[in-house]
Amino acid sequence: MLDNEEILRNKSELLGIERVYLDNIQIAPQALLVIPEELVRKHILIPVAIREEKLVVAMADPTNRKAIEEIIFYSGYQVEPLLASEDEIKIAIRECYTLKKENIEGSREVPTSLSIWKVDKEDDSGYEAPVITLVDSLLHQAVNERASDIHWEPRENELKVKFRIDGLLEIRANLPLGMARSIASRIKIMAGMDVTERRKPQDGSFVLDLANKRVDVRVSTFATVYGEKVVTRILDQETAKRSLAELGMRPELESDIRRLLNQTHGLILVAGPTGSGKTTTLYALLRELQSEYLNIVSIEDPIEYRLPGVNQAQVNPKIGLDFAGGLRAILRQDPDIIMVGEIRDKETAKIASTAALTGHLVLSTVHTNTAAEALVRMLDMDIEPYLLAASISGVLAQRLVRKLCPYCKTSRAITPEDQKMYNLALKDKIYFPKGCPKCRGTGYIERIGIHEYLPYNREIKELILQKKSSVYLENACQRMGFISLKEDALLKVAAGLTSLEEVVRLSSGV
Repeated sequence: MLDNEEILRNKSELLGIERVYLDNIQIAPQALLVIPEELVRKHILIPVAIREEKLVVAMADPTNRKAIEEIIFYSGYQVEPLLASEDEIKIAIRECYTLKKENIEGSREVPTSLSIWKVDKEDDSGYEAPVITLVDSLLHQAVNERASDIHWEPRENELKVKFRIDGLLEIRANLPLGMARSIASRIKIMAGMDVTERRKPQDGSFVLDLANKRVDVRVSTFATVYGEKVVTRILDQETAKRSLAELGMRPELESDIRRLLNQTHGLILVAGPTGSGKTTTLYALLRELQSEYLNIVSIEDPIEYRLPGVNQAQVNPKIGLDFAGGLRAILRQDPDIIMVGEIRDKETAKIASTAALTGHLVLSTVHTNTAAEALVRMLDMDIEPYLLAASISGVLAQRLVRKLCPYCKTSRAITPEDQKMYNLALKDKIYFPKGCPKCRGTGYIERIGIHEYLPYNREIKELILQKKSSVYLENACQRMGFISLKEDALLKVAAGLTSLEEVVRLSSGV
């Protein structure tokens, strides 16, 4: 005998829960991101605001304890329920959650490119869903700021978004923890990953189409105690276009490397830890060798950049294709030049050394700190000393240091302490970072390589045959005028390219 409005009014009084009219409420976009759409539809409810660390939710049945527990579980917020009619909630759900996928440039579907999701409204004009806008905005910002990675990192009470710029992480946003799952889902959708799988690590990728360039983005997820951490690696194709001359090598070192590239056989190793620019150097070497008259083949994990004129293949553990298996297959492809992404086991090391000895130029990387340690690592993989001694052409070790901002770097006189500690008597002044708008206040723009080159000759060959340690190798190199990583870094300090602080920061690794 009562109409719906009278029932709702009496229910509000009995339960002590406020009756709200959704037509009169401005639903906060950030509240919509906190819980998934399937939960909203399942229990006929809609989040409307976040206030005083509580999620305000309009519900058709505020007594539904199971629904409230699920909201707390998904969002991490305590719930303040409101009472609304079922019809009003369904209309709000349709307006806020019914999405259609549209490409940035129009209705043409491009699954691998960045797209915008819009909300269908009765006037069909649509508006951008907040989580889509947020993720797109941060991706564009990261590209504009030359970030190499974005870390979407859930913590106890918040979601931290960090950009890795010039090798260092910088916090760019602190978001509500409740947004973490929605953001992770959005990125996984873009990367073609399983949105429902939140416990196992996943990998994926997508292409970001910007106004002036195309950027590949690689995605990795990892479950932590506070939720899924997502890392998006931004692979700017411009990086693969760098020439040997743009890597920051000393002129005499560049000449030595070019002499190596003129050989028709031999093993060239690039050594350094993760993030030291080894892949960029390998690609620069391949660009020097590019020719329609040469068969250049690579096996990589993963393929970070596409190189014209190079036959690139990717390691695929699911089908049993590892570096060793791929290298064996490449040798049946009549190659002139072979690039192996990394030598990490005995079999790969042996095949690469044998290939270099039998008339192929082989380029690869090893994860060691110094050039001498790279040779010792190969011996530790049980490579016969005679095979290594006969196949090696040269070893280059490298790191990356931040370049001083040319717009704001400031000079100071070299102190006696500087001269004593760093042997900096080359000039009467050095430069240090100051900070300006062009460098975002950091005092640095981009990075430059520091290198050491092991001058492979008869003396080094004899030490390898005797399986001597890296200390013996380094001492022998020093007698030949060898310039170490630290010494090369100090030369760049003296040239005003980087700062003493950068040398100190990397001193533990050089």
